[in-house]
Amino acid sequence: MTSGANTVGDVFSAGAEEFHRWSGALWDPVGEATAAVAAPAAGESVLDACCGAGASALPAARAVGPAGRVDAVDLAAGLLSIGERRARQEGLDNLRFHRHDVTSWPVMGDGYDLVQCALGVFFFPDMDRDAAALTRKVRPGGRFVVTVWEKGALDGWQSALREAVLTERDLPRRPQRDQLARIDTADTLAAWLQDLGGSVPRVVRRQFDTPLSPETAWVLATGSGTRGMLTGLSPAAVERVRAEFTTRITRAGVTDLDVRVLTGTARFTG
Repeated sequence: MTSGANTVGDVFSAGAEEFHRWSGALWDPVGEATAAVAAPAAGESVLDACCGAGASALPAARAVGPAGRVDAVDLAAGLLSIGERRARQEGLDNLRFHRHDVTSWPVMGDGYDLVQCALGVFFFPDMDRDAAALTRKVRPGGRFVVTVWEKGALDGWQSALREAVLTERDLPRRPQRDQLARIDTADTLAAWLQDLGGSVPRVVRRQFDTPLSPETAWVLATGSGTRGMLTGLSPAAVERVRAEFTTRITRAGVTDLDVRVLTGTARFTG
């Protein structure tokens, strides 16, 4: 999976510590919301795709208990290391982190009871093809659960950042933005799950109150996929972007991240 000259895994790994600074306020609440809809049960097997630092894998591991197992898979080595540390701190021996392309992750037996992917499917090179590969890892009758940003989420923060970067370089439209735009409403996400072969899709909307300051806004910019927009810029140029971003986000009065997500779930008969 590539983003310019860098893989998506490279981008997230480089910003792993910045990413984790947002775990408590952003990634963990989204992960917990994902797991709440997925409803992993005691003894179940779970594949957590694009697991990051474990935001949805950790609550899944707590839910399935010692008789269950969770395989958390991602390409970002830096995030996986943080996830492993968090799992050790909680004593979650049923949770394993793996650096691997999740679309080619091998499946043992009939597949997983649950495959979940929080904020990851739109980063795939081909969202339809690669999400279909994930559904084939679900056992007959199992669940596939996907969380995505709702249309318009993060707009104030994201617009200010994009405009600041444009003062230093041109930015081509990112493929993941186009892919996300296809599934960023409850209706389109449900229809997409059905097109993948899922039955009776259900979509749950969640909104979080997430305060934002210019300082924390920049940490998020350098600790998420948007870090790729800065790749290749000189340190001086990055500092100019940071200053311009701070000016724009302050002038616009953006003091909240506007976190809105959709979690869709469907069953797959195999």
